[in-house]
Amino acid sequence: MISGRKSIAVSGHRVVNFSIIIPTYNESANILRLVREIEKNVFDSDLVEVVIVDDNSPDGTGEIVRDYIMQRKLNVSSDDRNLNSAEDDVYEDSKIRLKVIHRLEKNGLIPAIIDGVKQSHGKNVVIMDADFSHPPEVLPQMMNQLKSKPESIIVASRYTEGGKVVGWPVRRRILSSGASTLARLGLNVRQVKDPMSGFFALRRELIECISIDTKGYKILLEILVKHKNTPVQEIPYTFTDRQSGASKMDSDVITNYLSAVWHLYRYGQKSSKSSRNDQVNRKSVIFLSKAGRYYTVGLIGLVINYLISFLLANDLANSLRLLSNIWYIEASVIGAVVSTTSNFLLNKTWTFEDRNYSVGQTIKQYLTFGGISAIGILIQTYLLYIMVENLIPYRISLVAAISVATTINFVLNMKFTFKNKIWT
Repeated sequence: MISGRKSIAVSGHRVVNFSIIIPTYNESANILRLVREIEKNVFDSDLVEVVIVDDNSPDGTGEIVRDYIMQRKLNVSSDDRNLNSAEDDVYEDSKIRLKVIHRLEKNGLIPAIIDGVKQSHGKNVVIMDADFSHPPEVLPQMMNQLKSKPESIIVASRYTEGGKVVGWPVRRRILSSGASTLARLGLNVRQVKDPMSGFFALRRELIECISIDTKGYKILLEILVKHKNTPVQEIPYTFTDRQSGASKMDSDVITNYLSAVWHLYRYGQKSSKSSRNDQVNRKSVIFLSKAGRYYTVGLIGLVINYLISFLLANDLANSLRLLSNIWYIEASVIGAVVSTTSNFLLNKTWTFEDRNYSVGQTIKQYLTFGGISAIGILIQTYLLYIMVENLIPYRISLVAAISVATTINFVLNMKFTFKNKIWT
């Protein structure tokens, strides 16, 4: 939990209405241009504070901002000079207050944001990235929206009507969309189209009054789960992939995200115990039981797939005249179809205990199950590629990719194929 501030005034008793928190790591190519663009776009009746939180960037991002602050101090008017303290890392004029925080090591995005909030002064907080994927020209709309609806969380959204993503390859779009879907359905934040957004604004108290205890890159997701009754307003914007610097997306980001989703799911279960303790415990056990059955069925399907593919592609098949001239790719496809069918039937009758065997319903479920299985294969392939390319051993990568894909398949099939409730 972030300790609250008793005062939100800075030098000269000037009120800071908004603090814009920008965590950075190796953003030397972007940071000064971003600061100047923010100054151009932010017109507020009160002082606006920009807080750069740098994780000891090897490219000198923090020092670049500090040098910029020192240069600004040399060129200010006499009135603005009176506003400035002797601090080398803070500059202030009539319009903006700029501060850089130098952290000693790279310790993650969420801790950097928390440090920035702790050392800021605004009544309201805006979180944004430094790579221009979050356009500064959207800031006035977000700030005005929060002023008019101060009890809300304002989310700049890629996925609400009017929002879009530019510059991402197809695989990145699929990964992002899958992560958002998993969060919305698994964590009961269905009212938010883009719960994975890193660009949002809210009252300071909404961060200060909760404990932030997940790792990774998506602090908004934790805020939404822990403030589930707080209204959310989404503003569409165009997300443009970075033009300078290196992307922070890697296997650690994926692992931390999945860990955070599981942690927040458990938090949701625990937070409702006070009102329905027995019911929650029972449904949690049912959820885990179904997950265990689903994984068991998956292992059975893997064995079936392997045996059929091997037998059909092996010379033994031809010698027994089971089938002739079977190419190994064809054998693999047949094995996949048979194992998918067996998985569907076992999950329908055993995992989810669905007793509706009408032809229309069963065919519809089978097609949905097959489509979701195909999504799982794409996710598994992409994750395997990402992890192997990041020098994670193939065997470890394969197990991790299969586990993630199977978990996502389970959640999606539970929700869409067999119409079970995920969130209890």
